[in-house]
Amino acid sequence: MDGLYPGLLDHYLTAFKGHDLSNDQFHIRRNHMVAEVLALCMSADIEMRPYILPKLQKDCISVTVPETPSFYIARYIKKISPEELNKTAFTRVVGAIFWPGGVYAAYNTRNAAMKWSGHGEIKTLAGLQELERMNAGSNMTPSALLFGYSADVALKTVLESDKNRRLELRFDHVYRNIHYIPLNKEGVRFLKILVSPDWNEKLLGALFEERQRSYNRGTMEYDAIVDGRIILSHLDGNIARLVRFREAMQFQTKPADVLCFPFQTEFLKAYLGGLAGLRELSMESVESAILGGG
Repeated sequence: MDGLYPGLLDHYLTAFKGHDLSNDQFHIRRNHMVAEVLALCMSADIEMRPYILPKLQKDCISVTVPETPSFYIARYIKKISPEELNKTAFTRVVGAIFWPGGVYAAYNTRNAAMKWSGHGEIKTLAGLQELERMNAGSNMTPSALLFGYSADVALKTVLESDKNRRLELRFDHVYRNIHYIPLNKEGVRFLKILVSPDWNEKLLGALFEERQRSYNRGTMEYDAIVDGRIILSHLDGNIARLVRFREAMQFQTKPADVLCFPFQTEFLKAYLGGLAGLRELSMESVESAILGGG
């Protein structure tokens, strides 16, 4: 083993207490949640082996993380420094993905609606922002990736947000961008897009002419105006933007369309109802625009 992967055995035995693992249902479920995201990251060519990744630190501002996408599981984030050990900031996330555009908090809700703990996620967001500043030398606002089994999970999660009467604690106000990724082969392709450099600008540049684009102007979430119709791209699976878009469309008289992948259509029909039309694009066309056909 050490001949092929030096340090792996010692790392594993130390990290998992020499196989002395908790066998209660909570810890088993938690380990499975982490493993599912690890498997998707591995399939998407995101480095996720802790014994290979540089250790994160909080001593000085430095470029510690690799230039290519890398996934750090929450277990190791907690152990960065002694004071991190007893913090609860990372108990709900399964890890963090550093990529050329910043950092994503990674959550896995599996087959249940994600019920966000507002105060807990605010602490997580602040903690990740500090880690990014210390280890990537940048100060972008972290976004989130939400992994789940099906479109039904995404629907339950966005509908759950409607029940929160405290707007400042609602998930789309904690994380301004939350991308839903299915735990399947399509999710692997989706993940590759979301960790590629400048993916959002490449996507919008390929979809719209410059004069059509919103460039975040205006009072509602949208990406372009084409032939008098409001256009929102959901090709990034951003459910936080979608929640804000639906709220705005309830008071909007202009017609609107949402761009989506075929596997997102069922979810969008159920969530948007008749508020906007849907236009499907193939994932191959988006991959071509962003990854060069990858």
